[in-house]
Amino acid sequence: MSDDDARDPLDPLMRLARHGKRDDGDRFLAFWLSLMVDARQHRLTPSLTRMRRTIEAFYAGRDVKAATAALRRRALDEQLRDAAAVYFQTCLTDPQYSSVVWGMNRLQPEQLRAKAAKDAATTLDAVVGSGATGPAEALPALLVDGFVEVFGEPGREALRNAVATKRGLAGLDLV
Repeated sequence: MSDDDARDPLDPLMRLARHGKRDDGDRFLAFWLSLMVDARQHRLTPSLTRMRRTIEAFYAGRDVKAATAALRRRALDEQLRDAAAVYFQTCLTDPQYSSVVWGMNRLQPEQLRAKAAKDAATTLDAVVGSGATGPAEALPALLVDGFVEVFGEPGREALRNAVATKRGLAGLDLV
């Protein structure tokens, strides 16, 4: 067993789905980022169709389908939850995200939690509103789990407050 094998417990099919043939990036992280950007755009120019297409294209991808068929959906969901946690971890460490006034003033922890919660709630609203079905129905719970893994119980409360402002999420008990 090489050092690389010891560091990477991912099944080769899941590794291919998540990191690609050339191991040149985290496609699951890119998927969440794409959903976050689409959700922010949704506030300006509503296009839940674009959101649904992004989601459907992800699940229709050859490598994702192969990994899901071989390893079951639970393994895919675990990797998506992990990628969501990685996304929110970057919110804590990215100086552009965690500051205001062109990076001059760092947000306080509660402000950063509230900002990330607002972004997560906006994304949840767009994902749910997109009407994507099948395996995509797990995305809201995976996003919430990734968020709470990073921000803890105070994050859960911030996310609960942010979700409460979204009419499309009323009564869904996501958090």
